[in-house]
Amino acid sequence: MAKSSKSTRGHGWWWLLLVIILAGLGYYLYSETGRQPAKDSVMKMPAPVQKKPFPPEQQRVTGEEEATPVRPTPDEPIVKPVPQEDYCARIEKNVAEFFRYLDEKDYVSRLNPKTDVYTRFKNILRRAAARPPFPAGEGADPKMIIRNLYHFFRILDRKDLSLIRAVLKNEQDTMEISLEMFYRWLTLGDRCPDPENIRPSMTVLYQYAGFFINTTGGRAYLFRRPSGLRLLVSYYCLLIVHEADKKGRNSCGIDIFPLIEPLKNEIRYYPDFQFQEEYIEQLIRIKDYYLKKR
Repeated sequence: MAKSSKSTRGHGWWWLLLVIILAGLGYYLYSETGRQPAKDSVMKMPAPVQKKPFPPEQQRVTGEEEATPVRPTPDEPIVKPVPQEDYCARIEKNVAEFFRYLDEKDYVSRLNPKTDVYTRFKNILRRAAARPPFPAGEGADPKMIIRNLYHFFRILDRKDLSLIRAVLKNEQDTMEISLEMFYRWLTLGDRCPDPENIRPSMTVLYQYAGFFINTTGGRAYLFRRPSGLRLLVSYYCLLIVHEADKKGRNSCGIDIFPLIEPLKNEIRYYPDFQFQEEYIEQLIRIKDYYLKKR
């Protein structure tokens, strides 16, 4: 005999929602990984890999008060602060050099030889800024989980996604310095000119940072990436949300305090970061900031 009570219908609706969410997540993971086994946890202490040279002329630019503090390694000379104009020019030069470096790579030219990578990158940024994800609220609206899970599939085409995956796969040896360069470039704000209006606003950066560290969809993207990339993206996203919080612009009320200690511990046990101590010291400063406010 079929059950028709109100309670039964309610449970059936939630089971259907759960099946839809799991099915969407399963398809999403399958399409991205191609049934590849999961990456080993960073806690297994993988053997250090031999570092390759950075892309041509790519340098760490220091000198801005709001930039991530830089402490030279024993083999790295002390870098003196540079004037504002030189700082902006150096960062812009590094970004342009990085994309020219990519244009010379065979794996990039095979994907789309007709368009240079910098032009494609600018188009990706504009589409991403026009349709940012939801950085919070998944608990109140379960449909938001699905939208966040498929966010990049909705705003980017297959060629863009293939290019991003190829660069992440082939440029892991320069990942650490490259991500710092892009973090500095993206967070320049009004301090440096942006004649093409390429750099996203701080509001958009905040939305994406919150998406990656505060939503199911964002964390799912990161956990399918190599451990080092996941940790660095999480670190810079945390810096962005922290900066928004200090300026009273944490509009979604994202609480990053519970994320600081786990991230610090994972970075501490990851063996391949050149600037590991620098990341840890910065996270300790951020944690102290919130402890003083409590």
